[in-house]
Amino acid sequence: MIELTNKEILTKTIMENIFVPIIHKIFEEASPLEYRMWRSNACRQTAIFGKKILEELLPEYDWTAWDGNFSDIIDGKRVKYNHAWIHGINKEKSKGLLVDLSRNHHERLFIPVEKNSYPKKHESYKHMRVISKERLDVETLLCEEEYYTKMKGRDLLEKIKKDMGM
Repeated sequence: MIELTNKEILTKTIMENIFVPIIHKIFEEASPLEYRMWRSNACRQTAIFGKKILEELLPEYDWTAWDGNFSDIIDGKRVKYNHAWIHGINKEKSKGLLVDLSRNHHERLFIPVEKNSYPKKHESYKHMRVISKERLDVETLLCEEEYYTKMKGRDLLEKIKKDMGM
């Protein structure tokens, strides 16, 4: 079983305990009504901005952001939903990482993987099935206006990095 390195553990801690709270604080302060209406959902933004932060923290990985449609059982009912996540590949070490920092119904993940897929053996993900997935064009999306803040993505990325002390 592949384990996280000390650098990856530190990055996981930074992403979970600094990055995620900062972006949610920014979104909630910018648009409190919309933020509550969407039940603090920001998976796409987390994948887009998280990819850019991870490129700086773990540059030995080739990071991609993904958007997918899933079928799952939540609260005892079969549902379909859209969700975004991050995948990284370290070609030198033949290692992949799946990073999902914005889950409401499942455990958040920062785990080694062999391919860009959720772990079927993981208790929280055993009923989840991918219907479709596509790679997000992060560079193009950073030129667009972010939903909650109405800021251009590049400007918001700079604010996030500043708030993180980067």
